[in-house]
Amino acid sequence: MQTLLVNKTDFADVAIVNYDEGDLPDGQIRVDIGPFALTANNVTYMVTGDQIGYWSVFDPAAYDLTQDKGQGRMPVWGYGVVRESRYPGIEAGTELYGFFPIAKSMDMQPGRLSKHGFSDIAAHRSGLHSLYSSYSFTAADPSYGSHAELQPVLRPLFTTSFLIDDFLADESFFGAEQVLLLSASSKTALGTAYCLKARGELPVVGLTSEGNKEFVENTGFYNGVFSYDTITDMNPDLKTVVVDMSGNMGVIRILEDHFEENLTYICRVGISHWQEAAKAPPKRTATPTAFFFAPDRAKQRIEDWGQAGFAKHLGARWMPFLGSSKDWLSIEKQDGIEAVLENYKDLLNGQSGPSKGYLFTL
Repeated sequence: MQTLLVNKTDFADVAIVNYDEGDLPDGQIRVDIGPFALTANNVTYMVTGDQIGYWSVFDPAAYDLTQDKGQGRMPVWGYGVVRESRYPGIEAGTELYGFFPIAKSMDMQPGRLSKHGFSDIAAHRSGLHSLYSSYSFTAADPSYGSHAELQPVLRPLFTTSFLIDDFLADESFFGAEQVLLLSASSKTALGTAYCLKARGELPVVGLTSEGNKEFVENTGFYNGVFSYDTITDMNPDLKTVVVDMSGNMGVIRILEDHFEENLTYICRVGISHWQEAAKAPPKRTATPTAFFFAPDRAKQRIEDWGQAGFAKHLGARWMPFLGSSKDWLSIEKQDGIEAVLENYKDLLNGQSGPSKGYLFTL
C-alpha cells in the first residue's frame, strides 16, 4: 500500500512510501480511501501543521512509515469505504466522509458511535479538535447523495466561509464600510463572498491575480474586483475589514500603507501564498489582527443554536451555494499517485485554476 509523505519544512519535497497493513486489531476498521479532494486549504493545513496539530492527525509512526521526524502526512477531505470491520456496529461496505491521509487505506479505532457516524479515538489523535476526528455515515445524511462530487471540494471550505460571515456580522464588521477578501478566487473566499453578499449589509470587494480577475467577476459574488497591482485604485477613505486567505505579508504591507487608519481589522484565515507567509510580518502592527479558527467558532454557535439550529442556519446558505457552483466550477476525477502529485505541484506554485475541482483515488 502507498501513502504520501511531505517534508514539513519544504513542501515541494515529497516521497511515496509503501506500508504493510498487517492484521486488523479487534475494535478497529480498515477503510479504503477515495475519492478525496486537494485544494489550497490543504496548503494552509501544512503551514499551520505544528501550530494547530494537523501533522499529528495521521502520524507516520503509527504505520512505522519513517523514523524521520521531518516528514508528515497532509490531511485531505474525502470519502472512504469500510473494507474490513472488527468493530461491532460498523459493517464492511459502509461509506464514510471525513479527514483522511493521501493513502490507499487507513485503520481507525471508532468510538462514540451514533447513527450519524463516529469519532476515531486512536491515541495519537486524542489532542485534536473533535471536527478532525469525526466521520459521517453518508447513508445517514441525504445531502451526500446530491452533489456527491462537490462535497469534498466545497463542503469543509464553505463551512469556514459561513462562519467567517457570521463572525464578522457578530462583530458589526469592526466598524467597516466594506469587506475586502484577499485571494478572492479561492473557494473559501468565494463562499465567504457569497454569504456576505446574501447578507447584504456591506459591499464585498475581491483582490486577486490579473489572470483570475475575469473569473472572479463572473461569479457575481463581489461588488468589485481588483488585481494585486491595482490596490492603490481602491478608495482609501473607506473603512475596510480584510479577510486574508493568502497570508501574503507583502500585500498586507501595501494595504496598511494605502488604507492607514481606515483598515479596521484583519481576519487571517488561509495561507495560500505559503512562501510569502513564511516572511516576517510587517513592522507596523497598528491594525488589529487575529487568526480565525473555524472549529472554535462552530463550537460556539452549536452552543448558541444547538446542533439542529446550526445545521439549519448553515444549510440555508450551503444548498443555494452548491446550486450556484454549476455556473463556475467543474469537477474532474483522476486516479493514481502521479495525478495527485501533478495537482499538488500546481497548488504549491499557485497554478491550480479556480474553475476546476479535483477528486483523486490512489
